[in-house]
Amino acid sequence: MPAVQPWNKRILAFQPSSLVALEQCERHYLRVHSPWAVREIRRMDDIVSYHTNLMLGQWDLLGGFHQAPDQWRLATMRSRPGGHAGFPPPMLGFLSQDHESFLSHLRGFAVEESVWLDRRSGQLTSDKYVIVLDRPEGLDQAAAHEAAEVVQHRLRELLEDAYGARLMVANRVLAESEYDEGREPGQRITSRSASDSSRVSYLEIYFDHQEWGEEFFARADVQDAVRSSPFAPGQFAGYHVLERAGHDKRPA
Repeated sequence: MPAVQPWNKRILAFQPSSLVALEQCERHYLRVHSPWAVREIRRMDDIVSYHTNLMLGQWDLLGGFHQAPDQWRLATMRSRPGGHAGFPPPMLGFLSQDHESFLSHLRGFAVEESVWLDRRSGQLTSDKYVIVLDRPEGLDQAAAHEAAEVVQHRLRELLEDAYGARLMVANRVLAESEYDEGREPGQRITSRSASDSSRVSYLEIYFDHQEWGEEFFARADVQDAVRSSPFAPGQFAGYHVLERAGHDKRPA
């Protein structure tokens, strides 16, 4: 059975600003925003990890990752139960202002993280893949979560004999935050939660090397596990991502 993790977790998804060149968005994020976030997070006992993720390629019709990704970046944060799930209120205005320099269409999700496969053995590098599932038309959230679990079980079975497969984590979306418009949509942080969310789950799958990840996702049975589900054709997407651990003090 998957092991539910003991911390609170948030996933933040965002696009680059359309008012700034992509190279400038990337530079600001890597040289200003993310280093500032890490500096502040190091002072917070409650936050146990902060990871950044850049989408490198999107899962395509041939089973490869040669399609240009339609998403830009994700960030994940884990915090101790009962502690602050993110930055304290005095910092939120500074964050909102800085968002206008590089991002737009920010979406934030509180998720329940569960580990479905864990074969880590001390290696320090990996290639990460993310599958995003959205609620299909005609399904309520409960039915969509049930359908996501079917996909997760099938992928877990297929990973059993996959060469180089190390870790599979499912992130069940519990709630979505609302963000107000700044210079562009989704830049200003609020304390509001959306009444409903179209996002169902994020699946994070790790391999020792890109070659083994691409070998796995090119398999017909792996493609069928998702493409024969209720999430096909338009309510799922897969990505090869570059993950960096800016802050991580979780116990081994």
